[in-house]
Parts: sequence; structure tokens; C-alpha cells
Amino acid sequence: MTRENTKGGVVVAMHLLAWALLGFVLVFYQPLSWGVSLPPVFWAKQFLNFGLLVALFYFNSHYLVPRYLLQNRIFIFILWVVALVVLMLVIGKMADQHLEIRRHMEQVMPRPRHHGGPRPRHMIDGILLMTTLLVIGVSTSMAVIQRWQADAQLRDAVEKQNISSELALLKAQINPHFFFNTLNNIYALSYTNVEESREATLTLSRMMRYLLYETQQDHAPLSREFAFIDDYIELMKLRVQSSNNVQYTRDEAIPDYPIAPMLLLPFIENAFKHGIDASQRSEIRIHAGLSGGTLNLRVENHIFPAQRVAGTETGGIGLSNTRRRLDLLYPHKHQLEMRTDERENTYTVNLTVNLA
Repeated sequence: MTRENTKGGVVVAMHLLAWALLGFVLVFYQPLSWGVSLPPVFWAKQFLNFGLLVALFYFNSHYLVPRYLLQNRIFIFILWVVALVVLMLVIGKMADQHLEIRRHMEQVMPRPRHHGGPRPRHMIDGILLMTTLLVIGVSTSMAVIQRWQADAQLRDAVEKQNISSELALLKAQINPHFFFNTLNNIYALSYTNVEESREATLTLSRMMRYLLYETQQDHAPLSREFAFIDDYIELMKLRVQSSNNVQYTRDEAIPDYPIAPMLLLPFIENAFKHGIDASQRSEIRIHAGLSGGTLNLRVENHIFPAQRVAGTETGGIGLSNTRRRLDLLYPHKHQLEMRTDERENTYTVNLTVNLA
């Protein structure tokens, strides 16, 4: 049985239980509390009223509310409600007269005569009027709430679909961007050290295996994501000169919290891209850890005057897309701070993500 069928069965069961309760109160409970044997015509009238109320409930919720009230045709809706209330009272009055309810009831429940003559007859059945208005009110409220819920579910479904499509596009942009940069690094390395370029190729092969198989899912184990970053940093160390200093530390024991794949790499890649200069000493400091289910990443690198072109410090497409992924995947669960220290000529990224 599908989830939709189960939900539909629950709704039907709830309606049946609600009507059974209302029917017991209207049809049986109050008359039985009188302690007299009521005539069959009385019960016929009770069941007639109950059936009309059920029909009125669903006619209002399935026809009047969607067609008039929810279409802002409020005046016509009010006219329909007034007409239905009058129709209910007229049918009730005609049924009383046809079945001679008053005469049969006075036989089992005699009423005292007033001093001025017979007890006056009421033209309007007050109980039927109030019950009819109550049923219309409940029916209208339920129909409006159900429409609001349906609209909200539709908006959520559209939003989730848009987010899924956007995330797929962002990952598709990030992965080729990384692959292009890494191949350029290995190509440059092949001119200076063939053996190291072979090791780099094996490392890249392991990394691409992760990209092909792990990043197709919405989440990957945090340990696998860190293993990928370890390989990337080792690969990048092969191309930097000895004058450059790369400091990388992370917690050894990493619980396997799920994390969006390729979420951390663009910050580290950005440091290697903009924090290395062949003619000057530079440092890249990276620390990653986990504390109480919160991932902490700090990346710091030097920046150089030649790189101070508008927008270069903040990285390219990979970093901007990663910030967008954080907003989509971890709303209100992450903090990202990126700042430039003009005096120290450093660029620092501090990222915290609640993974618990």
C-alpha cells in the first residue's frame, strides 16, 4: 500500500469517526436522555436532518468553497449559504408537518398549556438553524485549511525541486573546475619530476574515483571527504617550491557524520590558487576538526599585490558556488567568515557547520 493510499484511508476513517460521533450526539444521545419511548416518525426526522447535514457539509466543502469562496466570489458564496440555510429550515418544517411530529410528540410528552391559551408554535427550528450554521462553518474552515495545506505542499515541492536542480548544477560546475586546475598542476609537474608526476597521477585517480562514485549522492561520510582533502593537499605540496610552507592539521579520529561532498575543497583550493607566489615566501595554514558535531575549518594564506585584482581574493566559480551550496544545504546551521588582513597580507576563511 502506497503512502498516498494510506493517507487517504486515514482521512476517510477520520471522517467516518467524526460523523459517527456527531450522529450519536444529534440522533441518539439527547433524545434517549429524555427517558421516554419516542415514536418512529421522530427517529425518521432525526435521520433525515442528519443526512441533510452530511450532504450540506460535503456540498459546501467540495463545491461552494473551491468554486466561490477561494475564487474571491464571496458575495455569491454568502448567497448560497443563506439559500441552503433557508432550504434546510423549509425541509425541516415540511417534514414536521408531513410526519405530524408535533402531534406524535405531544402524545408521549404532553406539554402544559399556557394561561392565555395553547403554547405558541415557533416558525423557526432554532436547534436546526444553529446546527446547520455550525456544520457550514466547520465545513468551510476545513476546506480552506486543506487548500492552504495543499498550496503549501505544492510550494515546498517546487522549492525542493528548484533546490535539487540548483545543487546539481553547482556540483557540475565545481567538479570540472577542480579537475581542470589539478590537471594543469600535474602537467606542470611532469616537466620537473616524472616520478612525482606518476604519484600525483595515482593520487588524482583515487580522488576522481571519489568524485565519480561518492559525490553522486547527496551526502558522503565525513571521513571520506577528509581523505579526499588529504590527497588533494599532498598533491598540491608536490608542486609548491621549498620556500613555500604548507601547514595542515586535522583531528585524527573523525566520526562519520554525513556531509555534502566537495563542500570544503573550494576553500582549500582557493588558498593554493591565490596564496602561492614563485618569487616570494608564502604560507598556507589549514586546520580541520570536529567538536560536538560541529565541523570547524580554518584556512589562511598570504596574498600578494599582483593578485589584488577585484574579486580574485574571494576565489572564482568554485568558491562562490560553494557559498551558495552552504546557504541551500545548511540554512541557519553554518557560519562562514572570510576576511582580508591588509597589514599582514593574509586572507582567512573560518567555516563552522553543524552536522549533528
